[in-house]
Amino acid sequence: MRPSSKNTFVVQSKIRYFRQLAQVYLRWMLRKLKHPWSDEHTRAINQAVGAFQRLKFTEPQTGITLKYNLFVPQDYDAHKSYPLVLFIHDAGVVSHDYRITLIQGLGAVIWATPSDQARHECFVLAPQYSTVIVNDSSEAKQQLDATVELVKAITRQYNIDPRRVYTTGQSMGCMASIEMLIKYPDLFTAALLVAGQWDAARMSGLTHANLWVVVSEGDRKAFPGMNASMAALEAAGAQISRATWNGRASAEEFAAEVGKMIAEGNNIKYTVLAKGTVVPGGLPDDGHNNHIYTWPIAYAIEGLRDWLFTQVKP
Repeated sequence: MRPSSKNTFVVQSKIRYFRQLAQVYLRWMLRKLKHPWSDEHTRAINQAVGAFQRLKFTEPQTGITLKYNLFVPQDYDAHKSYPLVLFIHDAGVVSHDYRITLIQGLGAVIWATPSDQARHECFVLAPQYSTVIVNDSSEAKQQLDATVELVKAITRQYNIDPRRVYTTGQSMGCMASIEMLIKYPDLFTAALLVAGQWDAARMSGLTHANLWVVVSEGDRKAFPGMNASMAALEAAGAQISRATWNGRASAEEFAAEVGKMIAEGNNIKYTVLAKGTVVPGGLPDDGHNNHIYTWPIAYAIEGLRDWLFTQVKP
């Protein structure tokens, strides 16, 4: 049977996306190669990828099966409680291949590197979705609820501290995290939300949530979308710290910026990466590139990752 033109377009679009994504990560890694620690850093990332288990979970009520990657701390002790970080990938790497979410960027694996584990020993859960689970119309599929059941199952299987369960994600993963925070307000302690947006009216209920939101000024969807959500949250009584950062700042400069926002003491933090500082030179400084280049910048900022673990439920 001849494939429809719509299906052909979808396939071609995904091929283009994968190529662009590979180029994004390659260029980002090449920039990192300028630093003396780059070889060690690359080895640490590769080591973390190999340390994940590849498993399946079937949600009993719906029968939905999710593939997922799970990192268990090397010296796991059943008598000791651990935090858990859930990472949800973007729509562009929807796949049946377990490894895609681990190798397409930093968001899943950075938490499992030896240096991060030395600072914050934790479990890392990275589902691999074979379908888009949320969309730009702020609609979610049942896979989102199945993910919540997966998190609960992991917390029952291992000694996970319910006061230290965190969610994070980029693009689709950001939006999915927001919907889970809204729908299951008692599950997660805090969230690092990267390059996404959601219905502002629905987000306005998260006034007491611990959120750090990162978007790029040049992102045509996430930036205006999150501006609207922040305004809705403030109208509902939320106290929000705001700042615009240089996406090309040094590690020391990022650390100082993180410290300033934390010192303000607000539970919601909204960071905008300035346009012209996100996309590497030689590439169009357009909405698409500002969107996807937000991801490696955000997850490479050590202070943002450290902040997540300082959030503990009473």
